[in-house]
Amino acid sequence: MGIDAQIESLEQLAALDAEIRELTEKLGAQRGEFEALKAAHAELEQRLNTDRGSLGEMERTRNELQVDHRNIVQQLERSRERMQRSRNEREVQAAERELDELRRLQRDRDDELGKMLNLCDQARTAIQDNEQKLAGLHEKLSNTQQGTVTDIQALEGAIEAKRSGRAALLATLPSVTARRYESMRTRGKVPVAHTTDGTCRGCFVQLPPMLFHSLLARTQFGECPFCRRIIWYVPPASATEPKTQGPTDGGGASGDASG
Repeated sequence: MGIDAQIESLEQLAALDAEIRELTEKLGAQRGEFEALKAAHAELEQRLNTDRGSLGEMERTRNELQVDHRNIVQQLERSRERMQRSRNEREVQAAERELDELRRLQRDRDDELGKMLNLCDQARTAIQDNEQKLAGLHEKLSNTQQGTVTDIQALEGAIEAKRSGRAALLATLPSVTARRYESMRTRGKVPVAHTTDGTCRGCFVQLPPMLFHSLLARTQFGECPFCRRIIWYVPPASATEPKTQGPTDGGGASGDASG
């Protein structure tokens, strides 16, 4: 397989990998948005269940306070009656102390009952608001679920098709070139680059002159000593024949050749 054919395969392979990365990112975003929507729905449901349980507890406490308040009121009435029936100063004083204590208890229960009623009202308002939010989330989830699932399936199909295409392209390359390409790709970098004027178009660093001159004949690939990409020479668009002079500064050994 000649170097021109290999270059074409490598360029197509790099383009396919870029498309696969883009599609994979879109797929991740689609899944992420859908999962975030489901998580928000589940979280709001859980919060509502907790709030309803808390409201139930508060209402039981409120009922207990109301019963306690009624009992205190009844005790007050009985204490007043006893005071009216008092036969001496000693009994009157005892009845007054009892009335004072019962009035203090009544005030405390009034305060506690007022606070609990306010908390119950706040809890009911919060539950109503969250029920409306949950209904909106449920509607949004129902409306988008089918479309999202369809989009995800389409993206998965497109990714699989492109992966099949890249596998076929990779198989056309010499094993050494294919291994170099895959080794670079797995490190998260674009594995290929070209040069026209002695500058690597992958990392934009000037190549050593010896390496650049070895690439001019387009009989072999090189390796950029700075970014480690597979690199080859591409003549300028306006040139009628390849350059014969490389960069005059810098130095170093030529890159490993393959192809």
